[in-house]
Amino acid sequence: MTAQPDEPENLRLPDIVTVTVNPAIDVYVRTVALQPGELHRVDEQVLVPGGKGVNVSRALEAMGRPSRSFGFAGGSRGRWLASSLPAWAEWVSIPGETRMNLKVMEDSGRLTEFNGPSPSIDLDSWMTLSDRVLGALRPGSWLVIAGNLPDGCPVDGYRAWTEAAVQKGARVVLDSSGDALRFALEARPHVVKPNRQELSEWAGCPLGDTVEVIGAARRMARYAACVVVSLGAEGAVAVTEEGVWRVRVPRVKVVSPVGAGDSLVAGMVHVLSSGGSVPDALAFASAAATCKVTLPPGAFPSLAQIGAMKSQIEMDTWRDVLWPSS
Repeated sequence: MTAQPDEPENLRLPDIVTVTVNPAIDVYVRTVALQPGELHRVDEQVLVPGGKGVNVSRALEAMGRPSRSFGFAGGSRGRWLASSLPAWAEWVSIPGETRMNLKVMEDSGRLTEFNGPSPSIDLDSWMTLSDRVLGALRPGSWLVIAGNLPDGCPVDGYRAWTEAAVQKGARVVLDSSGDALRFALEARPHVVKPNRQELSEWAGCPLGDTVEVIGAARRMARYAACVVVSLGAEGAVAVTEEGVWRVRVPRVKVVSPVGAGDSLVAGMVHVLSSGGSVPDALAFASAAATCKVTLPPGAFPSLAQIGAMKSQIEMDTWRDVLWPSS
């Protein structure tokens, strides 16, 4: 974000950069009820640019916060993806086709997803994207690394980006899973945002109640300043060395859950990069995620919508969960 000439130095906000290695075109169709093996007449069909980092930038844009977004785009689908987003999205062309995902929404609120195959990424393309992402950072920037790593990408690629960003004085927010998450944690990102399943995979065991979730999050917090665990309709928890916070969100009519976690990430970045506290960021981010599920595919909540929802967020400070000894 570039400050205006008459903007006081202390009011300048840090730049935000997002990266989506594996973007997609999300095709949403709506039907009364999905019946395997039957012909369905769909009531609605919507094409939406997708991918975690893309969604974070779109959510930030709806909050009035600019960002720069980088990613791979290939083939005719990649050209459509690039043409469907503003100039803040910058793309590295690859030989393969950008993936396409089918998302079937039912009147009951149930969502069934069919994610298409990802293109393989060659080393030259990876290095080009790396140069552009890291070249956009300066001291004080925030880098959001989101999504999985398709074939051809270095398995420790996110760790390398995190290390380089930290050396530049940037803060890294990581939303990934599996080996990509495990390796990147070694480079000490500032914020990590797993969901319950991703945290369970990292911990190596199922996580049932909130106490178990918080215990695993506190172990992960040895590698990050803040761990935020999204729990869907149950809300979210945030863990730092200073404390543990749990939010509960109101029941709402779910239109589409896709992008709720990305809105949570955007909300955390928006508040933390503006100097806000972790509890304030968690409340705002949880309100943003809750608003998102009430909106149609491709729509993201405004600050006014988030503010109205935030008044319904309940927060507890946990003081009875001990830091694990091992």
